[in-house]
Amino acid sequence: MAALGQICPVCGGSSATEVFSLIGLPIAINAQVRPDEALSVGRGDMDLVVCRDCSQLYNRAFDPDASAYDSGYENSLHFSPRFRDHARSLASRLVADHALAGATVAEVGAGPGHFLTMLCEAGAARGFGFDPSYDPDRLGAPEHPAVTLSASLFPDDGSIPAKLAMSQHVLEHLEDPVGLLRSLRAAVATEPGGVVYSEVPNGEVMIDRCALWDLIYEHYSYFTPVSLGYAAARAGLSADAMTTMFDDQFLALESSVLDGDGSVAEPRGADVVDPLVERAVAFGEQARKRIAQARSEMARYLDVGPVALWGAGSKGRTYLNVVAPEGQIGAIIDVNPRKDGYGIPGVPGVIRRPESLREVRPATVLIANPVYTDEIKADLGELGLDASLRPLWGRSRA
Repeated sequence: MAALGQICPVCGGSSATEVFSLIGLPIAINAQVRPDEALSVGRGDMDLVVCRDCSQLYNRAFDPDASAYDSGYENSLHFSPRFRDHARSLASRLVADHALAGATVAEVGAGPGHFLTMLCEAGAARGFGFDPSYDPDRLGAPEHPAVTLSASLFPDDGSIPAKLAMSQHVLEHLEDPVGLLRSLRAAVATEPGGVVYSEVPNGEVMIDRCALWDLIYEHYSYFTPVSLGYAAARAGLSADAMTTMFDDQFLALESSVLDGDGSVAEPRGADVVDPLVERAVAFGEQARKRIAQARSEMARYLDVGPVALWGAGSKGRTYLNVVAPEGQIGAIIDVNPRKDGYGIPGVPGVIRRPESLREVRPATVLIANPVYTDEIKADLGELGLDASLRPLWGRSRA
């Protein structure tokens, strides 16, 4: 039997093409670490390949035993008004489209239950959330009385029946994403009109926009529309509706239960997969050039004046580790108050709230995610600051 890393986590194939590599990435990029601990975190390598059978991208050097999601894990986006509006609109649509009013919903990777709260506010009757990183002492009790949160794993036996069972940005972390989809399928199998909602980073957009800062060790793999649809089919789900959202950065699939367990599902043909493989290889070539370009850009920005990075999520953290590992950035900003005062795994620096920029007065603000550009412009204006805004992505739509 092939070892983990030598087989595709979606189709189980062993035919892969090399794409790109990064050495010594922090293993837990979204961990909350003290600034004095930041340089001593565990590290691992990224050996990104693309499966020639289903187009899934995955890290051939991934060690699942090195990754842990505990109470120190923090990656909530809900402190951004832009993201809250997006999430609230999605919750309302799911309730309306799938007749979830009065129904039970369940979420894997629920964190503090922000999205479950939105679903219940939109009409769902009960929400059950499961997340090993949930710590009520740090995150507080659920915001909605109908939401119940647990730090245990989601049951795979259908013992939590729900009309909607979902995961947002979980499948890409797993050794066996198809296994989780089967567990979600079991939860909705007895509910008429039951739906499985799966949301992941959009690997196709990552390779087409050269969004190499999306690469983090915590992500074992990256889905394309082709590989996500195949994963659903293998789990016994019908890929009913696949969409992109949040400036196409997210890939979302709504699925219903098929007869059978999906074990005989066949991957798409070479006419569909081969072009994705070619684009993935081209991404690897562009990514190497983009790193050199980003380092040159950093030197030019520093010549002008202080530089700040806005967005201490995974994109910004990868950028810092690859481009500015020696602490060249004068300020690291995030609107999430739970990150304030913590460090970035792998690099020097302390995360601060936007108000701290009054002291730094940066000449350049690097935007980790261009979707927040308008929001950041408004915040800088309220602070009375006039800085040049620069996106991290190689091909930005900002």
